[in-house]
Amino acid sequence: MADAILDRFPLGVLGHYRLTHMINLVALQAAGSRLFSFRNAGANLLVPTRCAVKWIQTAAHTAQILDRLDFFKVTAFSVSDTVSTVTPVASQRRASMVAPPGGAEIRGCTIAGAAAGITGGTLTKDGGTFAQIVQELQAAVPTTPTIAEPRLDPFDEGVATYPFAFANNEGFEIENAILLGAAAGSLVLIDLSWAEVKAS
Repeated sequence: MADAILDRFPLGVLGHYRLTHMINLVALQAAGSRLFSFRNAGANLLVPTRCAVKWIQTAAHTAQILDRLDFFKVTAFSVSDTVSTVTPVASQRRASMVAPPGGAEIRGCTIAGAAAGITGGTLTKDGGTFAQIVQELQAAVPTTPTIAEPRLDPFDEGVATYPFAFANNEGFEIENAILLGAAAGSLVLIDLSWAEVKAS
């Protein structure tokens, strides 16, 4: 897989990057609250090559609920979020590459969480999601592995599929779909890799 990625997105003088971020979904987490965003603020194309997402329940919930995280492509993404945000720090894969994060602007919800999610950005979501991950959150924290830990990589589609290639002021966002109750707690871990390439 690594050789295929390098064949499709050669190193050149730009870069390949990776970061991780951890987010807490908290009590009264709002429906549609944005948790993470990735914006192309530069002139080249940004191509996500991996986005491994894991979701683990960490606290009892008011009641059992089936929640999901929605992934949307976004356009007209002219301003990144500014409220309840942190900026995850990326690493470049090779010292000679352009310093991270290249042309990307990345914002994540504060690690402590925020019920309204991250806000303040200017962006337009596509009419439908391109990926979803579902989690059954329990009234009590499960103590036995009876429910599989949800995992997803929406960008791992194999080498025969044309990848997302985000131009300037395009990108994607991840948001919580269902309003959570007065008691809630789960942890979302995001492991994102991308390449910055010249438009062809």
